[in-house]
Amino acid sequence: MKELLFKIAGVVVVLIIVCWGLTFTENEIIDRYNPLVIEKDVYALTKGPAEPEPDPDYPRRFMYMLNGVDESGKESVIRVGITGPHEYQDTYIKVRVKGGY
Repeated sequence: MKELLFKIAGVVVVLIIVCWGLTFTENEIIDRYNPLVIEKDVYALTKGPAEPEPDPDYPRRFMYMLNGVDESGKESVIRVGITGPHEYQDTYIKVRVKGGY
């Protein structure tokens, strides 16, 4: 019985360490579901039409690579996907981001 409790406690400790370590990675898949990564609004200016998505699985998707600024003044590069190349052309947009996602 004592061995079983030690094994369960060991598994729990390992899971806690792994989950804690994931908070320090910048991976968009992990950031999407990580409750410790906060969401924030980033403001950016689009210039010209959007570029087509390079991934052949999404032929009707277009992307903007933008330099954005959050409310605290920190700059970051964000990638925004849209459905048409001329949507949001030469305008300011507000994008909700969460970590790398």
